Amino acid sequence: MKMNRRQFNFFAAVSAAGLVVPGVTTAKAQTNMFEGSKNKFTAAPPAEGKNWHPLAAERPHNDILARIQGLMKRDGFEALILLTPENILYSTGYFSKFAYAPGVPAGAQTAAVIPAKGKAHLIVSLYEEDDAPRQTIDVEYSSVAGFVFVDDGTPESHSERDAVLDPALTIKQAVSIAQDVAPNGKIGIEEGMLLAGFKDYIDSQIGKRLADYGMLMYEARLIKFPWEVGMLRLAAQHAERFMTRAARELKPGMNAMAFDQMIQIAAWEEDRENSMSTLGYQTGIGPYWGIGLAPRNYVIQEGDVARIDGGGTHLGYISDISRTWVVGGSKPGEKYVETYDALYAGFAKGLEMLGPGVKMKDLYAAIRKEVEKSSVIPKYPRGHMGHGISVAPTAEDIPKISATEETVFQPGMCISMECSYMAAKGAPAPGPYNIEDSFVITEDGYERFTMAPDSIIWNV
Repeated sequence: MKMNRRQFNFFAAVSAAGLVVPGVTTAKAQTNMFEGSKNKFTAAPPAEGKNWHPLAAERPHNDILARIQGLMKRDGFEALILLTPENILYSTGYFSKFAYAPGVPAGAQTAAVIPAKGKAHLIVSLYEEDDAPRQTIDVEYSSVAGFVFVDDGTPESHSERDAVLDPALTIKQAVSIAQDVAPNGKIGIEEGMLLAGFKDYIDSQIGKRLADYGMLMYEARLIKFPWEVGMLRLAAQHAERFMTRAARELKPGMNAMAFDQMIQIAAWEEDRENSMSTLGYQTGIGPYWGIGLAPRNYVIQEGDVARIDGGGTHLGYISDISRTWVVGGSKPGEKYVETYDALYAGFAKGLEMLGPGVKMKDLYAAIRKEVEKSSVIPKYPRGHMGHGISVAPTAEDIPKISATEETVFQPGMCISMECSYMAAKGAPAPGPYNIEDSFVITEDGYERFTMAPDSIIWNV
């Protein structure tokens, strides 16, 4: 469905209010399977040792584990040692804030061991021992020493601690468990993510039985279970709500600091399900197209092009959409309109083609060809036109919709399709631009989680 500008403005207003527009099919993009609101969300306290959030309790853990173990059997692995946060989360359901912290090497705080048969095993620092059993379903877990003093009344908990901990404690525990469950078989590891010291230790303990498991976990995550689709839909629609709200509230004359503040306030207040754990986004305003905020002393002008890109993480599942608009609603220069229209034309071409059986490289080529019909963007050598979305903390999961990607869209894939363009000084209309929405591929096409406007001017 194509909406005109007035229809979009009405749609954005009611969607931000959590309402449904009668007769507008795409208004369903602002309702989802998890009803609730910031002020009305209620849930009974979980039973002792059960999940911390009612949505997490519905996670299809056994199905996800069975898929991983099926791929392990195919590739001859008796155990996997998982170290990156997204693979730990996917295999166990556990979201570790420490594992996602900047500067924390993979495996230094959290790890998981997946046997060919039986339960997944999660290893966390002592500081996270309280979280692990409540966030997971039918997962074995153990903890290693941490800096935090946790007193459980036992002599062991009262023992003295060294000022400097062994950074390989988690790795050592994971290796020990992997050797127990696979004493003679092949053990998979994420070799490219290992520090040299960690790699040397694992080699010394496992030796020739160690192998890089390659793309196995990416393959496991590629086709989403319905619960995962629901979480990605929830995350995308939350991002759309807070971006729409921030766009409506941003006014000429405000300092650039206000932009950042209103995004963060809107994001937390629009988290209706209380499921967001982290928020990650990029902004651009006026002539400042970089991924950081404009200088703090910049006063926002009427007619400035504004952009928000990214979203929140909900039970580990990422949102990544983008919105671009003109502050104040006044008509900008002709080249600014032409730039957005050229990008939207490419995006619309992508919508025409998107569906099962289409090669990603063909979709890329069609989008690029359409954008390059414009005089304002005659060359559009962007590396990709979108990407998978899942639990990867960088938001851009693989595969990428790129010029060489042979992957064919399949039902159950969740993606973000985008036409991004950062116009620096020298371009016809300098400023930040991105048109990006999220989708799940269906048997006969796609379901669109969100709806980017077809115009850079929203409120006319």
